[in-house]
Amino acid sequence: MSKNNVFRLKEIRLECGLKRSKVAEDLQINAGTIANYENGIREAPYEYLIKFAEYFDVSVDYLLGRTDDERPFRPEAEENADEARILTAYRRLSKTAKSRVSEYIDLWQDKN
Repeated sequence: MSKNNVFRLKEIRLECGLKRSKVAEDLQINAGTIANYENGIREAPYEYLIKFAEYFDVSVDYLLGRTDDERPFRPEAEENADEARILTAYRRLSKTAKSRVSEYIDLWQDKN
């Protein structure tokens, strides 16, 4: 990753309302290692870039600051664009907001 690129890991994580420790736990990566990536002390290897991109549902190019289009390329998602949009939005919600969405779905399922 060149110095001209903007590694957006911290920005994306904060937008999602996630603590570094939560991301580290979910991805089984040391939180200190993630801090080093976020602060530009170390560069993430490509395996981790893919993990981060999949976790936050963004493209690796977006994560690296190479594009402002955050959507990962997924041909199958073209058929389910609305589902993909909803899933992406859900993943960025706070824990409280995700809980409210789950409650709404439970209420809807109980009525149907």
